[in-house]
Amino acid sequence: MDGHILDVNGCRTYYLDLGSGPTIIMLHGASVAVDADITWHRAIAHLSQSYRVIAYDQPGFGRTDMPKDGRYMNRLARVEHALAFVDRLGIERACLVGHSEGAFMATRMAIERPTLASGLVLVTTGGTAPRLGGELDRDWMAASKAAYDYSGGADTEAGFVRANASLSRGNDPTLERKLRENYRRALATGQIAMFRNLPADELDLDLYVQLQESHIHPHLDSMTVPTLIIWAANDPTVPIERGVALMRLIPGADLHVFGGASHMVMLDRADDFNRLLAGWFAGRH
Repeated sequence: MDGHILDVNGCRTYYLDLGSGPTIIMLHGASVAVDADITWHRAIAHLSQSYRVIAYDQPGFGRTDMPKDGRYMNRLARVEHALAFVDRLGIERACLVGHSEGAFMATRMAIERPTLASGLVLVTTGGTAPRLGGELDRDWMAASKAAYDYSGGADTEAGFVRANASLSRGNDPTLERKLRENYRRALATGQIAMFRNLPADELDLDLYVQLQESHIHPHLDSMTVPTLIIWAANDPTVPIERGVALMRLIPGADLHVFGGASHMVMLDRADDFNRLLAGWFAGRH
């Protein structure tokens, strides 16, 4: 897919913009070598037949620069960049789709600018879902620490690919090729070094969850935007119970759980995922 470059508040931002029709903005999550293309390439190919689909690399990811002052290191700051990006493109109304940490961003965008969001889709998102309480959080926190341990898994390209195997259940040659390409780019741009030096509030899960408890959860009961929550049945970092808990915080939200899928549910169950989204979008336009 051929992308474009846009200056957003001094940050050289890479984005994909395909198709025509009602606008969908897709936001990727946050881990080493993730970007818009690797997350959404299958969804974009399908949805852009009927919609204008925009997916961009967030600051420090993929082909988008990380400003040297480090101002976009956390989720809240990346929301500011996302809204500035939307403004630069002149978009006034769109359905916001976020995966993992991208769902935090999509939800916060809808909270800060209610007139922007025509719909909200939240996909397998530990960065948005509530904790379960006490011992019920022990297993998913341990799984998250293991899955996102950047101290050694990214030392080599082969090690990085092996470490990411837990995020997707299929043996997908296209995904592996993209992972290898992105790993090389992340190494060259310093992204891997950035992830090894994240601030404490991005590494300590107790502090990490406090961000959504402060900036997302208090606003959910007053949200009126139609919301679809999509979850993977086989992702130990974000068990189904957290998806159910998130659904209960959002009035009228729907929850769809895909079996046979891990964290990258949009890849593991691509055809079914795309059909679900297309049908849900069709009902809103």
